[in-house]
Amino acid sequence: MIMFLIWPFLLLFASSAAMANGLDQSLLTFVQNAVPEGQIVFCGEVDSKETAYELFVLEHEASRGVLVIAGGSADPSGKSPQVLFADTSFDLALSQSLIPPEVLSQFYALLGITRSPSTEAADTAPAEDIYPVGAALNIVLGPIAGFTFRSNSTFGILQELQQSDAIPVSPSAAPTGSVLVCPTSYSPPGPVSLGSVGILGSDHQVYSPDFRKGRGWTCFGTLESWIEKHGAQNQLFGFLLRARPERAST
Repeated sequence: MIMFLIWPFLLLFASSAAMANGLDQSLLTFVQNAVPEGQIVFCGEVDSKETAYELFVLEHEASRGVLVIAGGSADPSGKSPQVLFADTSFDLALSQSLIPPEVLSQFYALLGITRSPSTEAADTAPAEDIYPVGAALNIVLGPIAGFTFRSNSTFGILQELQQSDAIPVSPSAAPTGSVLVCPTSYSPPGPVSLGSVGILGSDHQVYSPDFRKGRGWTCFGTLESWIEKHGAQNQLFGFLLRARPERAST
């Protein structure tokens, strides 16, 4: 049986406001400690099979992502809260068997996503998502390289590049046009580090889609500053997509 509780979207900057809207103080403290950077928005709770799943949206600079916490005082089993999932999309959540399908469907509804969760990757990364970075990459890179990303998740994008004929490059020596990936990382007790995907421009600046600007592309500084910012606690990856011969000759 699923119990679906919808709370108003709630910024977790004021613990008093969170308590007033029913969010337990211990869970609030756990989430604030687990997510050291950016905004945290509480979206709702779903109870299924004696487990409480709490959904949050994370906003850090240009990126947005989802965070799922299992356990806490609302959990009928009495388990301590832990980070169950985090990334820029739920694309891989079902295939990783971390979140029950019925719970994920309720999360989609909370986020206003009308498509249904699926264990199979879409033919192309959907534009309707919490942070459709894969869809944005397709618009820019598709006409040049003929490559179509199927996921909007940072980890999914990394997997697709690793399994393709793209050329791996060291991020510090990446040539113009390289796709730079910092996959989302997390552990059950935290911390959560929301990932980032960008393209290296001819001006040696890194560009990424910005959800604050209608997913328009924004410059995030030089390659060196991007590496310094994201590489301190995360592994970084670089790939150069192969241009389609018919495109390269035009």
